[in-house]
Amino acid sequence: MAEEKMAWARQPDDRQWKGPEGEDPRTLYQMLMTSVERFGNEPCFGYIPEPGMPRQHLDYNTFGELATSVAKRLNDLGVNTGDRVALILDNSVEWAALSYGANAIGAAYTAMYTHQHGSEWAYILNDSTPSLLAVANTGVLDKLVDNLPSDAASWPDCGILLLGEESANKLPPEGVEVHAWSEFVAAGRASENTFEIADDPFALNTLIYTSGTTGNPKGVMLTNWNTLSNILCVQSAFKIYVGDKNAAFLPWAHSFGSTFDLHWMIRCGVHINLISDLTKIADECIEIKPAVLLAVPRVWNKFYDRVNSQFEAATGVKKFLIGKAKKSAAKRIAKADVECDAVPAKGVFDKLYDKLVWSKVRARFGGNIRFCMSGAAALSPDVAGFVQKVGFNCYEGYGLTETSPLVSANGWMGKGMSRLNTVGMPANGVRVEIDKDAWDDPDRPDEGEVVVYGPNIMQGYWNLPEATAEVMTEDGGFRTGDLGKMVDGYLSITGRVKSQFKLENGKYVSPAPLEENLKLSPLVEQCILDGRNMRNTYLIVHPAASALRKAASAAGVSVPEDNVAMCNDEGVKTWFLSELRAKNMLEPKWKGYETARNIILDPEEWTVDNDMMTPSLKVKLRNLLKHHEEAINAL
Repeated sequence: MAEEKMAWARQPDDRQWKGPEGEDPRTLYQMLMTSVERFGNEPCFGYIPEPGMPRQHLDYNTFGELATSVAKRLNDLGVNTGDRVALILDNSVEWAALSYGANAIGAAYTAMYTHQHGSEWAYILNDSTPSLLAVANTGVLDKLVDNLPSDAASWPDCGILLLGEESANKLPPEGVEVHAWSEFVAAGRASENTFEIADDPFALNTLIYTSGTTGNPKGVMLTNWNTLSNILCVQSAFKIYVGDKNAAFLPWAHSFGSTFDLHWMIRCGVHINLISDLTKIADECIEIKPAVLLAVPRVWNKFYDRVNSQFEAATGVKKFLIGKAKKSAAKRIAKADVECDAVPAKGVFDKLYDKLVWSKVRARFGGNIRFCMSGAAALSPDVAGFVQKVGFNCYEGYGLTETSPLVSANGWMGKGMSRLNTVGMPANGVRVEIDKDAWDDPDRPDEGEVVVYGPNIMQGYWNLPEATAEVMTEDGGFRTGDLGKMVDGYLSITGRVKSQFKLENGKYVSPAPLEENLKLSPLVEQCILDGRNMRNTYLIVHPAASALRKAASAAGVSVPEDNVAMCNDEGVKTWFLSELRAKNMLEPKWKGYETARNIILDPEEWTVDNDMMTPSLKVKLRNLLKHHEEAINAL
């Protein structure tokens, strides 16, 4: 596609970002309406209504009308400026319409995950006091009835909005009205309400509740301008064209997903295609053929593992061609002297190897990806380098819910300006400082806590002034809790201040980088590294059971057939640890005191349901350590 098809011009690098300028939208709803005006008949959303049904599409005009009808109905029901609208929904057209509709009237939305515990919903609803709550289905409503108080005063004043066609099984207390989605929308379309469109860029747009790995979740207060400054600063920094398709599967209840997989795409006139089955992302990408793909390291790690496993299993001519393709790609990338940016094949043989090997790998994601982004956690340099060889521009970014979320990213500065082992340069308008006084490891004097300044910084934590004061500096900076360093203007994240631990010998260990490297092993599904106040570090690993059994057996280890017995078998554990030490914890990349000397194998997957993971899929370390307390004490 031609350059002129980009929706917007790049923002000037010297912009101060104090607030909207010129024709900048002042709210997210205003941003949507601008996109409706510019892209009206272009496709806006693609979705599969029910399993087995063909993908359906609606254009920007249709979606804009839906969001406005939602705004009217919300207002008619009594939702006003300054109120909250709560969502317990999966990514959907309805989710998007409710968030923009609430924004239109000056209300904020707060979104939860459909797979959260009912007690967490109850806590968030009690804390945020929404006027209306939208739920995905009768199953969610049933769980709410089981977890919320039985008096109507504890429920949203304007009632419950129930999606789906099924009637409610369990009803909320008397006096709490249940609205059906179809009737809700019809009433909004028929309404003569001429609500005043909200216009305050610094009004609350959303409350996003943090994961709560160490306690109750905290409601992060983000304004329109917090989010818009993120979107506008990168709106044309990446090659996104009007009508491009994306494959959207990042949860919009998370700031990374909502800001970039929804709002950024709307701003740029992208055709947002919702992934209906998260276990079949690659399959649906083949159908969608996205140009843009935003994902988290877990997706890229599985992609890396799957492709490399198939490469290693290849024989004969196929194995020969794979070897040639790897060498050819590495050579042309080295010659171009770029990192993260894809380098197109040149020369007869280079193009031949690309066609026979790499093009088939790219086809697994539809064969049309122009660039992809990785966020939410650190991406292994090995994985990033491999994705570059495949032929994808893959850019790693860094941010937090409290920073709306973007702080820095590779890719936005231009071709040849990205660096592996970093998360790029700070975004326009964002300033990063490294507080070295917050970190006292003499072996790493250039590291410190990352402190962020800019228009993206939250307004604080909802109803928690003391918690807000703990993370905000006197001059308006936000203490991220992350360890990092700046080299030549590029930010590298090296760990978490709170996750860092000290061994008995006084040495500090940053577990995150080593954990991510361990997850590249096809034998590892989940893992953590710990060892605070102990002589040596240790691992807790949930293994890929079938792969571990096969590999250990091939090495001559006697492996029990039962998974629980296998995880308790000392011979299996000894071999597994030595295998990980030899392949994933090699010196000098990892210091001797960092590498694990003991291992605990957990046969049970860590999930949200067993309270070992947060809804955003972060390990609840405190719960996991308590679960294995006896085994840890025995080390």
